[in-house]
Amino acid sequence: MNTIFDYTYKILMTISNSTGFTYKEINIIVWFIIIPLSWMLLLDKIYQRRLFTILFSLLVAVVILFIPNFTEFCDWSFQKSVDFLNVFNDVGSNYVASSVIICVLIPIVIYVILIRKAFFKKSNN
Repeated sequence: MNTIFDYTYKILMTISNSTGFTYKEINIIVWFIIIPLSWMLLLDKIYQRRLFTILFSLLVAVVILFIPNFTEFCDWSFQKSVDFLNVFNDVGSNYVASSVIICVLIPIVIYVILIRKAFFKKSNN
């Protein structure tokens, strides 16, 4: 778990250093915007529509328009995410393990399912 966590952290820090966004901003952008947007694109591919992508993009645009300070919003959101992950400490987990399971492994499982449905449909012939 520590290896996956450290590798993910290093990737996010590399992105942060190359973009000028803080680590917390990159974290929120990746897990709250980019990953869900990619899932919406896959859902649109599955259902052969652009509805999910358009609705999600509009939602993100509206939210961003009403955020007075993006950095403060990301700091607050990141802390709420940390608080959520720390809830699992009560059931024998820890922040690193919970973070890897919820933020890395579960999204990978979702990607596998969505990609299979989007690109490897069974033929009905």
